[in-house]
Amino acid sequence: MKKIVITGFLILTSTPVFADSISLLNKQECNETTVGVGTALGMADYLFKEVEKNNNLQQAEEKRKRKEEELLRGAIAFSQIAANYSIVYDVWCKD
Repeated sequence: MKKIVITGFLILTSTPVFADSISLLNKQECNETTVGVGTALGMADYLFKEVEKNNNLQQAEEKRKRKEEELLRGAIAFSQIAANYSIVYDVWCKD
């Protein structure tokens, strides 16, 4: 699970999102921001679905809760990343 979160975060942060401090984002950077939002939302959705799958497995309650908490933390983190990217897009890219 940690590998998924770390990999997703690295993918999202590997493309330059911010232009220099004077100019706004250009069209290509705005498109990359849009892709970043979609990627983060996709990862969050995947992790929320994994929570549902985890809850349907036959396992000890303690183990189920531990796994559920871990998955939810990752899903919430990716949701927040998507929200942050959306704000950047709304402020710098919206026509």
